[in-house]
Amino acid sequence: MSQFSHAGNYSGIFAECGGNGGNRSQRPPLANLPPPGRLERMDWAIEVEGLTKVYKQPGGWRRLARGTPITAVSPIHLSLSPGELFGLLGPNGAGKTTLVKMLCTLIQPTAGRARVAGHDLTAASAIRAAVGLVVSDERSFFWRLSARQNLDFFAALHGLHGRTARERVQQVLADVELQAVAERRFSSFSSGMRQRLAIARALLHRPRILFLDEPSRSLDPMATQRLHELILRLQAEQGMTVFLITHDLAEAEKLCQRVALMHQGQIRAIGAPTQLRQQLRPQRLYELTVEGVDTAVCAHLRAQFQASRELLPDGRIRLRFAATEAGGELTAVLQQLQPYPITQVEVTSPSLEEVFAHFTQSAP
Repeated sequence: MSQFSHAGNYSGIFAECGGNGGNRSQRPPLANLPPPGRLERMDWAIEVEGLTKVYKQPGGWRRLARGTPITAVSPIHLSLSPGELFGLLGPNGAGKTTLVKMLCTLIQPTAGRARVAGHDLTAASAIRAAVGLVVSDERSFFWRLSARQNLDFFAALHGLHGRTARERVQQVLADVELQAVAERRFSSFSSGMRQRLAIARALLHRPRILFLDEPSRSLDPMATQRLHELILRLQAEQGMTVFLITHDLAEAEKLCQRVALMHQGQIRAIGAPTQLRQQLRPQRLYELTVEGVDTAVCAHLRAQFQASRELLPDGRIRLRFAATEAGGELTAVLQQLQPYPITQVEVTSPSLEEVFAHFTQSAP
C-alpha cells in the first residue's frame, strides 16, 4: 500500500474538515510550530521554512529507553511560484512523501513552518480545500461503480450536489479525456485510465495546487505519454501549480521547470535541470570530425585546449575537447580549423542522471 495509507480518502477528509463546516475541535493542534506570521512574500504557491519531521522510536515493554529518533525530513527551505511545475526527485526513502504529507496536513511536522496556497499549516481546512492529491497505487475507488458514479460520490463528499455536481463531473471527465468511457465500471479500466480518473477526482473542487506522487509508476510508455500530456495541459490551460514527486529522471527533465534533488531527508540541490548540470560540470564536451587537418594544427590544439586526436578509418580526424559555453574556447578552436571542412559536430552536456548521482553519492 502507498505510504499515503489514508490519502485515498482525501476527499472524505475535505468533507469532514473543509467546506462542510467540520468540527475543528476534533483536529489536534500542530506541535512545536512557531506562531503564524507574515512571510516575506505572500504570492508564493508554497513556501517552506525549516520544516522538519522526526519520528520517535517506540519504547516497548522490553526496552528500558526509547531508540534513537529517526529524522525523516531535515529542515527544508523551499518556495514555489504560482503556476510552476516543480519536481521533487530522490530515491526511495529520501523523505519526499513525508514532506508532501506535511504540506497536505496529513501528518504534523516536528518543527518549522510552511504556507500552502497562502495558508499556514494550522489552517488545515483551508489548505485541503485548495490542494488536490493524487497518489500511486490508487485503491479508494469503488470497483463495481462506473467512473461517473465514482466521481458523483466524491463530488458529494466535497459538498457538490445536483446540477452543480453533474456539470463539474462532466468537466473533469473532459479534462482527463474519459468522457467516452464514463459509464464503464472502474474494474475494467487500465492502469493509465485509473490514474487519469484519480486526477479527475483531485480536480473536482478546483484546487489551486496539485500534488502528484509518482503518477506514472506501473504505467506503460503510451499511458505515461498521455499522462505527461495531461499534466502539461492542466498547467498551461488552468494555470495550476503542480508538485510532482518522482524518481524517474527522464520524467522530471521532460516536465519540470525546476527540480529539487532530495536525499536522506535533505534537499541537496535545486534549480532548472540545465542549472543543475551547470553546477556539476560547467564545460561541455565537443567532438569535431575534420577532413585534411594538418598534424601541426592538431598538436597546437592539443597543447592549448587539451584536445585529443583520433584518426578514423576513412582518414578523417576526430578531435575531442572540453569548453565552457561563454569562455570562448570553442570559437578559438573553430577559427584555427577554418581552412578545413568540418563534417560532424557532437556536443555532450551532463545528463540529469549524472547530476543526480553526483549529489546523492557525495552525501554522507
